[in-house]
Amino acid sequence: MSFMEPLLALQEVDTQIYELQNELRDIPLRKQQETSRLQDAQERLSAAQAELMAFQTRVADFELQVKAIRENVAKLRQQQMSLKTNREFRAMESEINNNLHEIEILEGQQITAMDAVPPAQERVEAAQERVNTETSGMEQYLNELDSRLDDVKARLAQLEQERVEVANRVPPAHLRRYERLRVARRPTVVLLNDGVCSGCHLQQTAATRHMVLRKNALVNCESCGRLLYVP
Repeated sequence: MSFMEPLLALQEVDTQIYELQNELRDIPLRKQQETSRLQDAQERLSAAQAELMAFQTRVADFELQVKAIRENVAKLRQQQMSLKTNREFRAMESEINNNLHEIEILEGQQITAMDAVPPAQERVEAAQERVNTETSGMEQYLNELDSRLDDVKARLAQLEQERVEVANRVPPAHLRRYERLRVARRPTVVLLNDGVCSGCHLQQTAATRHMVLRKNALVNCESCGRLLYVP
């Protein structure tokens, strides 16, 4: 076994743990994003349904108003038959005409409201289709995320146990230096490639290169502090 192999083996385990821990934190966020998309679709559907209902209610209100005025016109015409003077008759006729004019205005408003119903209905159907799509896709995706979450937890538990065994093969002094560095430097142990640190990509001095090539002590990069090695 080479001088740096135990540290490199530990770093490999730590890299896998680090990636899985990130995924462990990321999965709930991805689930939240997915449910937020569905919630947004449901809110849009509710808004479209409320808009449609408002138009339908308006149409019905106009219909009721027209019906009430028509009934009033019928009563006025009935009363008109029993009037005795032309003056009274003309006054009643004027009131009837006013009612008919009001009916004409209301029916125009009712037609406008009715014209708005089909597009509103189309918006409801489109919003409902989106909800159905989001719901179907979300259920499958959330199931996949839950399954992945179980896999990640199981693999993490396995790696944490494996890490203890791998760390025990690293000399204590080396382990302490590695642990201090890995808090701020990932990767912590990097290749010295043609005299250049592959972590920060800066050229090392001849003295540092010589110490790394001797392979008998831990050597830090002069710039970033990472541990350097050569194959």
